[in-house]
Amino acid sequence: MQGTDTIEGMILKYQRTSRIIFGTNSFQEMQKLRLLKLDGVHLMGDYGLISKELRWVDWQRSAFKFIPNDFDLENLVVFELKHSNLRQVWQETKV
Repeated sequence: MQGTDTIEGMILKYQRTSRIIFGTNSFQEMQKLRLLKLDGVHLMGDYGLISKELRWVDWQRSAFKFIPNDFDLENLVVFELKHSNLRQVWQETKV
């Protein structure tokens, strides 16, 4: 059986109108994660625990109003936020 460190893509979809909550620590061991597709899922915790190898994030019905400062977007190529509550990109100035 392979460990979670070999997972490169994950899809979490919650069909109901409410959201389901996952802790960001669930992604801590997935250091090779490159694709993350979420729908109706809210993540709580330290976004720095999510893989820095992410290339594509498709996050539908995201609950955050701005992208968390500790969410590493350095290697991201695609960031889709359809039907999200995003009102501004970052809460603080980025240099």
